[in-house]
Amino acid sequence: MGNDKPKSTKVYFIAMAAFWLVFGIITTFYPALMNMFQTETGISAVTNYSNHIWRHDGFDIIAISVLLFALSRETVSRNILRATAIVALLVTIAIISSMLTTPYWNMLFLIPGVSCFAFVIWGFMLAAKAR
Repeated sequence: MGNDKPKSTKVYFIAMAAFWLVFGIITTFYPALMNMFQTETGISAVTNYSNHIWRHDGFDIIAISVLLFALSRETVSRNILRATAIVALLVTIAIISSMLTTPYWNMLFLIPGVSCFAFVIWGFMLAAKAR
């Protein structure tokens, strides 16, 4: 592995940070764009309060992205990689749970869910290879 490990973890953190940064910026500054992932029921349930919640969530997502960009510049332990994969797993669980238990999300919402799950697999694979 040698010098490949730091590069692969750097790519992992940057890819995840960039992926989530897009959603963070959208939900913070233009939450109406998230309507593409919602059913008509979800779109009709939009209120000023729900837009406020989107904005708050957007800043939370941006905060995680900042942390991931910072981690991309560090040599990280197996535990940090596992923790990052678990963060992605929790997002995956939230997306799937929302799709199964509410009438608000359409099947397009599976794309970010599957993408987050890919970060779960990738993170655990990197953690398994870490020394």
